[in-house]
Amino acid sequence: MLSATTDDLKTHFFDLSLDLLCLLNPDGTIRTTNKAFTTILGTHPDDLQSAPFTRTVIDDDRVQVAACTENLSSIDGSVSFVCRMACHDRTERWYMWTIYAQQPDVFHGVGKDITPYKEMESKEDERNIFAEALLDTVLAINSSLSLEQVLERILSNVGKVVAYDFVNLMLVNGESAEIAGIQFRGSHDEDMRHLHHRAFSIRNSDYLRTLYDTQDSLIVPRVDHPPVWMTSPLLATSGSFLGTPIVVEDEVIGFLGVFNTISEYFTQLHAQQLLTFANQAGSAIKNARLYEQAQTVAVLKERQRMAQELHDSVNQNLFAASTYADLLPRALTRKPEVVERYAADINRLVRGAVAQMRMILIELHPDALTSTELKALLKQQCDAFSSHTGITVNFHADQHTTLERDDQIAIYRIVQEALHNIDRHASASLVMVRLTVTQQLLALEITDNGTGFDLHTIGKVQFGVRGMRERATAIGAQFEIQSAPGAGTQIRLRKKYYAES
Repeated sequence: MLSATTDDLKTHFFDLSLDLLCLLNPDGTIRTTNKAFTTILGTHPDDLQSAPFTRTVIDDDRVQVAACTENLSSIDGSVSFVCRMACHDRTERWYMWTIYAQQPDVFHGVGKDITPYKEMESKEDERNIFAEALLDTVLAINSSLSLEQVLERILSNVGKVVAYDFVNLMLVNGESAEIAGIQFRGSHDEDMRHLHHRAFSIRNSDYLRTLYDTQDSLIVPRVDHPPVWMTSPLLATSGSFLGTPIVVEDEVIGFLGVFNTISEYFTQLHAQQLLTFANQAGSAIKNARLYEQAQTVAVLKERQRMAQELHDSVNQNLFAASTYADLLPRALTRKPEVVERYAADINRLVRGAVAQMRMILIELHPDALTSTELKALLKQQCDAFSSHTGITVNFHADQHTTLERDDQIAIYRIVQEALHNIDRHASASLVMVRLTVTQQLLALEITDNGTGFDLHTIGKVQFGVRGMRERATAIGAQFEIQSAPGAGTQIRLRKKYYAES
């Protein structure tokens, strides 16, 4: 009597349990299921009789489930796995299954619904991926990447914000929007070339005009005939569209357009995330444009400086040498005593022009200032200065060395600026340049015997001194200048330095 009551309780529990319960054969086929099991699947108990358990799970999970259930006789105690089951309402739900050996040929399965936990986990993953996309785009704001590199980074991160089959990035240029970058899911660059750099009227496109005027995201749940800039002949012509403007300081500078071949795919959450991402992208684009403008200005300034160098030194030297050469024939007959001096002056001027041209050629190659030994660079600089000005330069460097990039460029430019100031303001006849590099110290001294100046009223040389001081500070060096009217000028730079042995 007691046994019958216990069996009744087991049967009652089996039928009323909210968990999915089943009894399996050793080969993983189903003997029986409870009501919760058949209700979730929307099937009749007889439909599952003797069917493989793998039939109840979605196709993508069947291989891993089969590995756990097709030979239950081999399990030691129990086996657990997680899988998705296709429900009667066409949704998928996650279940954690545990299979126990109940009798030698009967196995008891318990499936617990873990869908809410999986959804939470999925949302957490999505938040982390979205945060990663934002962080990578924020890093681009403070970088020195080119505009093209920034656009590539933005496009590569859109997929972390929202799933797409096609995405394009357009930049506003007057009344038009030009495609600046595009990506298709699973396609190659050659498939996209026909769209690159094509421009489309903003006012003649309902989608672009709406994005431009509202400065807010736009969701089109069902698109049957999308404009060419929004999709591609490579993809289906129907689906859904999500667009957002790229706004910087209340100005629309571009658009992000995302197309998915699944209709009604995009949600308000997608729209909000893409808009947040676009705001960061806008800052990165603006920064890249400013950086490129600064680079362009720097190049123009450098070209102007080179042109001025050619005019002030090389051209003047060659003109003077040419003048002396014209005087030589007459001097041979009228003043032979000056011929030797004229010849020496011609030699000095031509050597000076050659040395100056060498320095200009070095500066035209970006790597030359960092790959050439600093001693050789400074020696050429001093030789060019001496040949051009006639001022004697005693140069000494006690070690052949190539410094770290920033140090080497700073020392080179400081010497260049110091010699330039001496030429223009010092009226000196002798200059000493000494470079010392030891295992502990980098030291530079530049001394002239010129007119000097009052340190409290620097006057014309103040910008040159300021520039040298800023370069020294930038590399962590101490900078000191000593001068007085009639007492010449001495410049000293010191930096703790650890040279390679």
